Amino acid sequence: MISLEALAQKHNYTFPPLFKTLFEKGKLNWMGDFTEPLEKDKTWAEDVYPTLKANPPLLLHSGGSDFELLTPKAMLDFTFPEAWDTKTHHFIPFAKTAEGNTYAFYDNGQEPSPIVLIWEDDEAEYVAKNFEDFIFRKMLEAADDIDKDDLYADYGKNKPMERYRADLQADLESIRPYLNDTYVSILEKAYEGEVLETLIAYGFITEKPVKEIMKEMLDFEWMGKGFEHED
Repeated sequence: MISLEALAQKHNYTFPPLFKTLFEKGKLNWMGDFTEPLEKDKTWAEDVYPTLKANPPLLLHSGGSDFELLTPKAMLDFTFPEAWDTKTHHFIPFAKTAEGNTYAFYDNGQEPSPIVLIWEDDEAEYVAKNFEDFIFRKMLEAADDIDKDDLYADYGKNKPMERYRADLQADLESIRPYLNDTYVSILEKAYEGEVLETLIAYGFITEKPVKEIMKEMLDFEWMGKGFEHED
């Protein structure tokens, strides 16, 4: 089993307390009791995922259809692309998107480290000022602008939003002890909202628009700003 100490040594980084707690509680493990690589004829969707649903790890459903936490092994074995300027920019990757983009702690001298999304091109974007805000942002965004095709692919067309709602609420119950009460309360209300349908997407009706909540709760000086990270 890969330890947090091994990851800290590999990346020369002290992880924030919330990350440490979630790691130790198994909340950052999307492999459950399975090991990598999976045995022949086993798949994550059919064999691993069903074992996680009852007590979901972080952002299992609320991270979005293209989000995936890196396993400890993937974090340990992460190979930085040659084009990245790792002498100037100290990134500690912990998640990825289906398109190949990377979420990482950005150890830029700030305390705590902000979270950035490193695009496949030469840009990186600030997405949250700390790890807890990143979790809240992802879970809040999960209530809004849900692509119909993605939803149908995961839940079918028979009341998919109610099945999706149940999974979001399960994610929230699993992470509840570790998030501050204000964030939990906002997410509870968001996930209890009435369903709103547009031509191409669904959402839950929240007390305020999601973007307004983000502006009010998560805004910081670098939010949404980008910078080049390649040589």
